[in-house]
Amino acid sequence: MLCGELVADLERYRPAIPAETSEAEVLSLLQKRTDLRLAELYREFRVEESDADLSQDGQFALYQREVSAVLLPRYARLAKVQNQHEQAPRRAWQGRELYNRITYVIGFFLLGVFLVRAPFIPLWEKWIPFALAALAPVLSPFLPDLHGAWLAQKHQVALFGLAEDLDKLGRSLPLPPVTDSQSRKQLLAAASQAATTTASRKESS
Repeated sequence: MLCGELVADLERYRPAIPAETSEAEVLSLLQKRTDLRLAELYREFRVEESDADLSQDGQFALYQREVSAVLLPRYARLAKVQNQHEQAPRRAWQGRELYNRITYVIGFFLLGVFLVRAPFIPLWEKWIPFALAALAPVLSPFLPDLHGAWLAQKHQVALFGLAEDLDKLGRSLPLPPVTDSQSRKQLLAAASQAATTTASRKESS
């Protein structure tokens, strides 16, 4: 959960990194961001009320080691590739624009064929599919970015795989100690009460 929140924060930070930044520089920037946010997230998950120095906290040092050795190198590569895709200049009839136009031409043509061939639609003009296919490249810049959506989906799948590996890694690490803060006690009591209520509802149903 801690790494999941950290990755979500890094994803919000990632678009601010220029696409031409080298992978080593990306890793350095992400390391600085992690040094700032990891301590804050660690205190939040422990419901830590004090601003105690974490330099002597063995559990925090363990998390820092795993984040620096496992999470950041892999995420830096994913971040650089995704930023290059997202920040690449768009040129007509090249790259993602060409992909979108061809995809919409095929889609509009198939839509036209369906309109002509469907027996429940009273259209029999054979030129409709070709007219729609010719119209598709003109409308393409105003339609959703299919290529961008596909790349974003690939990025999310890669992040999901990273999260799965981090989850397996996290299960092998010792849990942080439970603090004696009043907020922690209240949180545990609320969780216990919620579990009891849910169990009672299941029994009554």
